[in-house]
Amino acid sequence: MDKVVINLVWLYPDILNLHGERGSVQAFQRVCENLGITINIKRVNEYSEKIDFKNTDIIFCPPGELKVIYDIKEAISKQMDELKEYIDARKYFITIGTTGCLLAKETIRENGEKIEGLGIFDMTCKERKTVIGDDLHFVIEKTKQEIIGSQIQMIDYELNNQEPLGTIIYGYGNNNTSKEGARVKNVIFTNCLGPVFVKNPWWAENIVMNVALNKMNIYNENEYELENKSFTSTKKFIKEKPKQI
Repeated sequence: MDKVVINLVWLYPDILNLHGERGSVQAFQRVCENLGITINIKRVNEYSEKIDFKNTDIIFCPPGELKVIYDIKEAISKQMDELKEYIDARKYFITIGTTGCLLAKETIRENGEKIEGLGIFDMTCKERKTVIGDDLHFVIEKTKQEIIGSQIQMIDYELNNQEPLGTIIYGYGNNNTSKEGARVKNVIFTNCLGPVFVKNPWWAENIVMNVALNKMNIYNENEYELENKSFTSTKKFIKEKPKQI
């Protein structure tokens, strides 16, 4: 029986480097190690580098400054046909925080400037005049997993005819509605920081298992005692907090 190998591409780690989300890459490493799965992590460092969509299972796009979104969009647009094939194959493309703008139709800056996105999501982004921060607790619609983390909101996300990723239990979410993030097939956007996959390794495990099951029928029960205790404690704390905007 061949060993399962998962290939993860980490996009522009020195450019998209906010909120410590590089820790999420390490979370994927740990989950794969626990499951006995080999994971190869490839950094795409420069806009001139092509993404090997054909031999990639997960693309991880952490948050960065809004000013770099246009350049990233221009770089990826050169491989748009390959990206569409990648999405249709139900491979994973994960964006966090500000990089949700990359997958939207457009982003409207505070000064009125408009930045065109890749248009994967039927979503419009608007830069906020003020930045807000708080805890974030939501349920993923597809898997019914509860996710807890934090949120530093510089952009409001307005879903048009777009499926959200989840439903808010506590927090601001996309724009102080009940909706959190967005999803098309296995293209995922979330506002949740943490790093999100460090605080919620069960979500990383679900993604890894879905990728692995497409390659080989495997199952390995795994528990995260420390993270579960932290999750339960934070959930209780959030439940008792008054909502603040």
